[in-house]
Amino acid sequence: MSVEFSVRTRAANLDAMASSPVEILVIGGGIVGAWTALAATLRGYRSALVEKGDFASGTSGKTSRLIHGGLRYLQRFRIRLVRQAARERDLLLKTAPRLVKPLTFLIPVYRGRGPRGWQLKVGLFLYDTLSREKILPRRRWVSRDEALHLEPQLSSEGLVNAALYADAVTHDARLVLRVVQAAGDAGALVANYATVTGLLREGGTVRGAKVLDEETRTEREVRAKAVVNATGVWSADLQPSEKRLRLRPTKGIHVFVPRDRIGHQHAVVLTARDGRVVFVLPWGSLTLIGTTDTDYRGDRDRVEADPEDVEYLLSTVNAAFPRAALRHEDVVGTYAGLRPLLDRGEAEESDISRKHEIVVTLDGLITVAGGKLTTARAIAEEVLSMVEGQGLLRAPATVVDTRSFPLAPMPQKSAIDWTRVLVADPDVLTRLADIAALEMAREWGTKRPELLHRMMPGTNVSGLEVVYSAQREMVVHLDDLMTRRTGLAYEMRDGGLHIAPAIAELVGEELGWDAERRAQEIARYREAVMAANRWREATGHG
Repeated sequence: MSVEFSVRTRAANLDAMASSPVEILVIGGGIVGAWTALAATLRGYRSALVEKGDFASGTSGKTSRLIHGGLRYLQRFRIRLVRQAARERDLLLKTAPRLVKPLTFLIPVYRGRGPRGWQLKVGLFLYDTLSREKILPRRRWVSRDEALHLEPQLSSEGLVNAALYADAVTHDARLVLRVVQAAGDAGALVANYATVTGLLREGGTVRGAKVLDEETRTEREVRAKAVVNATGVWSADLQPSEKRLRLRPTKGIHVFVPRDRIGHQHAVVLTARDGRVVFVLPWGSLTLIGTTDTDYRGDRDRVEADPEDVEYLLSTVNAAFPRAALRHEDVVGTYAGLRPLLDRGEAEESDISRKHEIVVTLDGLITVAGGKLTTARAIAEEVLSMVEGQGLLRAPATVVDTRSFPLAPMPQKSAIDWTRVLVADPDVLTRLADIAALEMAREWGTKRPELLHRMMPGTNVSGLEVVYSAQREMVVHLDDLMTRRTGLAYEMRDGGLHIAPAIAELVGEELGWDAERRAQEIARYREAVMAANRWREATGHG
C-alpha cells in the first residue's frame, strides 16, 4: 500500500503532468480508467489519470458490489461475456483476496414462477464449466426441506428445491481506489477533482487536455501522445459529433435494510414480478438489496432513488421473505447510479448487453464504454493493445502480466496476530486489515490508543480508519470519506450526520482544515445526504 497518497500527492501530480508531457493520459477515475492507468504504467509508459470528482464517484462506486460471471446472461446466450467475467472473477479472488471475497448464493426454485429447474441446472453447469480456475465450490442442488433449513424465513409456498453456487463480493469503491493506488505506486500521476475542460489538438489530432483543478480553480495543459476517454456515461461529451458512441444509460438503485428484518444467512437470488433478478446480499448487520434497471434521461450528475424504485425492491423481498414485511421506513440508506450501456436497439432495459466497445475517432481519441466491474482489467488490456496498435507509442519498456499482479494480497498472519494485541475488537481489526492499515495501527497504538476503538456503536469504523483515509487515500472532501471510504453515508439511518463533526475534526487535523473549512465540509456533506434521501419526502418518511 502506498505510504504517500494524499492531497499533497494530488497537487504535486497535477504540477508534474503539466510540466512534462505524458505518454498516456486517461480521463475517468472509475474501474476501467484505473485499470488502464495501472496497466499502462506497468508497461513502462509515463501515464496520468484524472477524474472530475472523487475516484469511483460515478458508476463504479454504485454497483451491486459483485465480482461475478453474470449467471443471468446465460439466459441470453452471452457465453463469451460470461466466460470472460468468470475467469476475471477467479483472477481477482487470487490477486486481491483482501478486497474480493467468496460468497455463497442460494436460488430458490418455485412452481409456476421464476426460473425453471431444468433451465437453472443447465445454466449452473455452464457457469461452472466456464470457470477455468475452479477455485470456488461447485454448484449444489438442495431439496425443499434443506433449502428451508438453510433459509428458514424463505417463503415455502410453491417451493420445489433450490440451488447453491458461489461468486464473489467486494467493496466497489475501495477496489477502484486500490487499483488507482497501485497505479500511483507504480509511477502513474493520478489526481481526483481534476476536470477535463477541453481536448488539446495538433493538426486535428488529440494530443492532450486542459485540466481544471477543482480545488484551486487553476487550469493546466497536460500534453500526451495518446488520450483514453474512460468517462462512462459522460463518454460522448468528449467525442466528436460525427462518431459518438450511442449510449443508453440505465439507472440502478440499491437499498440497505437491517439484516435481522429478513433473517437470511446467505446471499439470495430472487426473481421480481417482471422477471428481473434481484440480489439480497449480507453486508455485516445490514442487507444490501439491488438492483433496478430502468432507462434514464435526467441529469447524469444528480442520480437519485425514486419511491417507486425502493418499493420495487422491497416488494420483491417481501414476496420471498413474507415475515420481513419491509416498509419504506425500514430503509437505512440508498444509492443510485448509471450504467454506461451501449444502445443496440434492445426493447427492454434488462436485455441490453454489458459488453464493452472501444472506438477510435478520426482525431485519435480512444473511447471505451460498457463492461462490468469484474471485467475491467481485461478491458484495460484491450484498450492498451489498441493504443499501441495506433503506432502512437514506443514499444513497452516492460512486460507485466496484470493477471498475476498482486493487487491486494492478504496481510501476513503474524501482522494480524501482532495487531490483535492492540485492537481487541475483531470487527475493527478485520476492517483495518482489509484496508491495509495494520502497520499504522501498530504505529498509533501507543500514542493514540483511543483511535483503535469504534467511533460509535453500530459501526465498525474506528478513528484510526478515518486518520488512515485522510493521510493515505487522497481524501479531499468529507463526503469522499463518508461515502466511498467508510460507507457510513449509506449504512447509517441519518447518513452519519450525527458523527460527521467528530470525523471532520479528525480529518481536519490531518488535512489542516480550520473551523470554517470543517463547517463548510459538514454543510456540503449534509446536502449530499439530503439528496440521497429525497425519495423519502414523497412517502411521508422524510
